[in-house]
Amino acid sequence: MIKHEKFMNANAIILENDTIHLVCLPDFGGKIVSLYHKERDFELLFQNPTGKFRKAEPGSDYSDFEACGFDDAFPNIDGEIVKVGSNYITYFDHGEIWTAKFECQEQQGGILLSYCSPYLKYRYEKLFTLSDNILRADYTIKNEGNIEFPCFWTCHCLVKYKSDMRLIFPRGINSVVNVFDSDFLGPSGSVYRFPKDYIDGNKEYNFTRVPEADSATALKYYCCERSQEGRCGYIYPSDGMKAVIRFNPEELPYLGFWLTTGGYRGDINCALEPSNGFFDSITTASKNEKCPILGPGKEMRFFLELSLDSIR
Repeated sequence: MIKHEKFMNANAIILENDTIHLVCLPDFGGKIVSLYHKERDFELLFQNPTGKFRKAEPGSDYSDFEACGFDDAFPNIDGEIVKVGSNYITYFDHGEIWTAKFECQEQQGGILLSYCSPYLKYRYEKLFTLSDNILRADYTIKNEGNIEFPCFWTCHCLVKYKSDMRLIFPRGINSVVNVFDSDFLGPSGSVYRFPKDYIDGNKEYNFTRVPEADSATALKYYCCERSQEGRCGYIYPSDGMKAVIRFNPEELPYLGFWLTTGGYRGDINCALEPSNGFFDSITTASKNEKCPILGPGKEMRFFLELSLDSIR
């Protein structure tokens, strides 16, 4: 079933079957703001705490707006000036897509959202379909211009935090690198063994768990190794639920993890973030030689499947 409604103050498209109820906002980057398992009365996504959505313009500061739900970071995360061809182009904070207004049409029993960038001349499409307890998202990004440009895509799916939740990582991860200075993980660039290592010199930390709710921290780290398995996710023991994200590890080989227990704007959420760049800025990813280049007429194609399952 597909229908049009209001969600808070925004125009929304509802995609629903017997198991899953999904709410998407085409005018706000095609953001999914609710992914709800009906039988289990379980909402996965972190909800907008302000009760309304404000429309951002390209180049807006992401932290000034509603960081919630499932949207996309493309062609970057950290804003900066990047040389593209013979010109210098502004790559916006958290990319361009989250501020974009998408065209939407019904297709293949789902909803197809599309947007054409006036800045980098790419066409961005995402198709959302439901099958039983699974959301599938198929992405196509095509450079319709005549100049190649560096870019990477990162899943930006903020989920609800529970202190007893457990994180599912792909096989083959042996270490993680801290992305920014924090009281919890120390200076940026610190590398830790996975799944357990000592932080603050003598405190053992399990990276498959999360800090306590009263820690008032914010952190982000990336797995140092490429994913050998296209699978990550969350287990919520107190809810009796599991959310699993599946993807092709050749297409999205890098994995980050973000968490705030109040350390960022007072928000409490977290996100496992499959990506094809390592990591966050074009400059850093290029320095690491892990930044894709999208040539004229070329496409990126990839998918995610997100399943909600009972563990009881």
